[in-house]
Amino acid sequence: MAINRIVNTDEPIMGGCLCKKIKFKSNSKPKWISVCHCRMCQKAYGNTSAVFVAFDKGTLEFISGSPKFYRSSDIAKRGFCADCGSPIIFSYETLDAIFVGCLDDPENWKPNGCHLGIESQISWETIHDTLPRYRTEEDQEFIEANSK
Repeated sequence: MAINRIVNTDEPIMGGCLCKKIKFKSNSKPKWISVCHCRMCQKAYGNTSAVFVAFDKGTLEFISGSPKFYRSSDIAKRGFCADCGSPIIFSYETLDAIFVGCLDDPENWKPNGCHLGIESQISWETIHDTLPRYRTEEDQEFIEANSK
């Protein structure tokens, strides 16, 4: 049974890519778990949205392998496994966001933050929660990253 929790800080959060060449961990509590519906995420991940677990920069450690990065904008880069193609990380200057599907226990990480990029939500995708919804230009992390 899924328990939908934020992990205790003494329990590492673990995950990795499909081929298992890249593995990561964090001993820190995530900042938030949110869903992004923006067009860039749709294109980058081949899906209608992406669910991210966000960590403060420097609290995520790659314990084997490392992602190859693609700079998708002036303020962010996206990391993936060069061997199996698994998207793994979205990185701003001040935060790293891991995809929930890359975690070893994704069922335990229900979104608790918000829905971002809502202007690009696919019309037939129904949101079944009451989390706040923001347009890309209203996203505080995006605003802060863009102001530097």
